[in-house]
Amino acid sequence: MPKERLLRCQQEDRAKGLLESHIQQLKVYFTQYIYDMANSIKLRQRVAATAVVYFRRLCAGSSFSRHDPHLVAPGCLYLASKVEESVVAAKLLLASMKRLRPGWQYELKDLLDMEMVILEELDTHLVVFSPYLSLTKILESDAQLADLGQNAWAALNDVYRTDAPIIYAPHVLALGCLYLASVICSRDITAWLEGVDVDTNQIYAVALELISMYESYRVPISQEECARLLAVA
Repeated sequence: MPKERLLRCQQEDRAKGLLESHIQQLKVYFTQYIYDMANSIKLRQRVAATAVVYFRRLCAGSSFSRHDPHLVAPGCLYLASKVEESVVAAKLLLASMKRLRPGWQYELKDLLDMEMVILEELDTHLVVFSPYLSLTKILESDAQLADLGQNAWAALNDVYRTDAPIIYAPHVLALGCLYLASVICSRDITAWLEGVDVDTNQIYAVALELISMYESYRVPISQEECARLLAVA
């Protein structure tokens, strides 16, 4: 999805007074919410990443007021666990939610109903191609890039806190994270990137998405602030 189109999404939320910064804060909050759930039931990183992509795609086509993101987020994780063949029992996920968020108001039927809503909203387009394999292949292709690996992997994990995964192709995400790692390590890989058959402007754009997130949204908002913003929506 082009970024220009993404910025025109969620008009219902914007009309009610949420600014772009508020929308991003809520997305980062619920990204962390998904990762916390996944960690609590020991799901693979890839499952959580797929769930985050589902969540952000839903945000692009809906609004926070139409479906409660507190239910949408676990619904996305439940569906992602099936798609990524790491199936978690709905009852286990429900129990985890009630431990993580005491007072969580939903029951098993709500979670299963939300799964159906998500399937409909995503139009059953459920396959998410991961950038992790792309980064592995890139690092293995040139030994001179090996020292950038640790920072590139960290950036790739963080890229899911941005909208980049629903804007750019997986290999572009991997290259953008590698470029950011080179900046962190004071390495100039510009000439190397120019030899790759990818639009370098997109590579730099991924890095800029990450930098913007680090500067403005690295620390998720509190539960209280989340509730306040959702009350506006």
